[in-house]
Amino acid sequence: MNRIFFGPALLLLIAVLTACGTIKSYLGVTTESPVEYLVYTVNQGDTLSQIATRHHVTIEELITLNSSRYPSLARDPSSLKPGWQLRVPKSTAPATEVPRTDLKQVAKLIIDSINNERAQKGMSLLRSDVILTRIATNRSDDLIARDYFSHYDPQTGQQPFLRYLQAENFAYRFAGENIAEVKNDSGWVPAWMTVASRYTAVDLSSQFVTGWLNSPDHRANIFNGNYRRTGVALSVSADGRRIVATQVFSD
Repeated sequence: MNRIFFGPALLLLIAVLTACGTIKSYLGVTTESPVEYLVYTVNQGDTLSQIATRHHVTIEELITLNSSRYPSLARDPSSLKPGWQLRVPKSTAPATEVPRTDLKQVAKLIIDSINNERAQKGMSLLRSDVILTRIATNRSDDLIARDYFSHYDPQTGQQPFLRYLQAENFAYRFAGENIAEVKNDSGWVPAWMTVASRYTAVDLSSQFVTGWLNSPDHRANIFNGNYRRTGVALSVSADGRRIVATQVFSD
């Protein structure tokens, strides 16, 4: 049996001229992991998200490794400066049974399906955005790497999606996030069987899209007329028994 979970949708609204809401920044975690490090010198134009992706770590992990030397990173990931020397783990190869190309195929199918739903309502189609896709990738990877499922960081209570937007210096007025996961129930499914072995790419994308459409909060994000851009990415656990999907939106 598979268990499919859909977290409550996250919607961020920022007004241009009026303060319609408040978004808070939270201090990052400052504990350090006993691993070997390399030093990366920040170049002009680098963003924290790009560096994290390049070294196969999440933004939160990168902040944790460097917040003692550069405390402003914990307050605002976009405070990154050229010349800073960041610590990155020496061993950074990601472990996964499902090729990244397969996950990208599922992500494309998700966008196509959601655009089809929007088109049936006469809405504009969402276009895939490189930065939002990178943010969705970081979010899904972090949910897998730290084994949690929430729009909020379990250690700090902050919103990782917001921090990733800040780290990319991403300009927006409206932004939102949908997350979902498919898990094999260990009580019913053999330990060797992966989620990917039970679904085709089409079936897996259908699981996520159908679940979001059946959830009022997620459905509201999908049919939000303010959104024009999107990014979708999936990540899978090392044993292949859990796959997480993240879709992020912006105007």
